[in-house]
Amino acid sequence: MNKSEKYYQALMTHRHVSRRGLFRAFVSAAKHTAPEGVSVPQLAHSLPPGAVPDAQFIVQCTRCNQCIDACPMRILTRHEDGYPQLAIDYASCDGCGACIAACPSDALCVQARFDTGLRPTFSAACVNPVRSCNQCVEACPELACTLGATGIPVLDSERCTGCGECRVQCHVDAVSLK
Repeated sequence: MNKSEKYYQALMTHRHVSRRGLFRAFVSAAKHTAPEGVSVPQLAHSLPPGAVPDAQFIVQCTRCNQCIDACPMRILTRHEDGYPQLAIDYASCDGCGACIAACPSDALCVQARFDTGLRPTFSAACVNPVRSCNQCVEACPELACTLGATGIPVLDSERCTGCGECRVQCHVDAVSLK
């Protein structure tokens, strides 16, 4: 299939933050800020998709912010030390590759298979005694989440790409990405 400019324009018009993600941004914004005196998570845990190994990334990345500016989902942010970091809280990463294409220093490289390296973990807050919501299971584009016998989702780590859609769709904040 020949992907013309018209195709990409149509694709870009469908990029959005979900209503649930936007609502959660307003409701829980305060708890996503680090209190003073608490260290921010290590840069290595939240590198952008396609990042070269940690030590090499630190050397190659020029902190130019071109990858941050290129991200249509606005999920790449500037870490306090100036390096880009992946912040999947209100929108998921669909692996569009815009950040990789914008990187002039080759600190981000095209991947054979898209993977952010993040994996969801599901807390017990997920279980509703009346009925399970299945939002994460239904939203997973890779079908990597299934409902376990206890009602808590089970992850197939091989299928998971770390896109974060399960986290975005969870209305009880029971999904965290590590």
